[in-house]
Amino acid sequence: MEFSLIYPVREGYCDPEHLTAAAVAAENAGFQSFLVWDHYMTPGGPNTLDAWATLAFVAGKTSSIGLGTVVTPIPFRPPAQLAKIVATVDVLSNGRAILGVGAGWHQPEFDGFSRWESPRVRVDQTIEALDLIDRLWQGGPVDHEGTHYTAAGAQIAPLPVQKPRPQLWFGTRGKRMMRLAARYADCWIPTNLEPDEYRSGLAHLRSLRSDLGLSGDVKASLQHFTAYENADDFLATIRSYADAGCTNYGAVWAYPAEEMESRIEWFASEVMPNAPA
Repeated sequence: MEFSLIYPVREGYCDPEHLTAAAVAAENAGFQSFLVWDHYMTPGGPNTLDAWATLAFVAGKTSSIGLGTVVTPIPFRPPAQLAKIVATVDVLSNGRAILGVGAGWHQPEFDGFSRWESPRVRVDQTIEALDLIDRLWQGGPVDHEGTHYTAAGAQIAPLPVQKPRPQLWFGTRGKRMMRLAARYADCWIPTNLEPDEYRSGLAHLRSLRSDLGLSGDVKASLQHFTAYENADDFLATIRSYADAGCTNYGAVWAYPAEEMESRIEWFASEVMPNAPA
């Protein structure tokens, strides 16, 4: 079992000292990745940090832990610009960037900073955007004239360190987005599914990949909101998801910000050594 720490970049957690302490502690504890939410506004308010600026900051404080989003609403930004942003974080982190993929769900932040469309259109945008992003990460000038986006001679340099591209982690469950995940995903990281739902969703994703004739498996992760006070509760939950096929448990670290470092150290000593292999 691998572990991802999901840091809630919102009010109460924006202090750079708390952020640094949590990221360094997570790396030292052996977490596989340090993930942040990508929102300019949430139902709780507008007090958030820009996810990709945050990850660039964390890249300078760490050396080995993966750095990514859970998840980026792909239609929120121009895709060529997003491709450049992610490539920059990948270069600055020496190949540790993870682009979380979603179609967006919180209309107020789109109304304020982007453009809100219907679910069907947002999925269409995500499909087209990923194709453009993937082509840009391969190098060379790219021309694109699509339904939603255009690019004329767009080129990214330096290219991402990771080959063939930075990792894509999908947090989706919708029918069309699952088909997109089957094509592109390096990892599936849905939110708060019950173990039985998780098992069936993972089986469905693997079936879709098989139908596409794709080899290689998708990493099975999970974004889970937990703030347990004892190791036994954590371990019981982790085992239930491991039995459902999860191999990377992503815990949303919802403890008070001033307790982040000590809680991570506790998790590393009391939970991680006793988790399923």
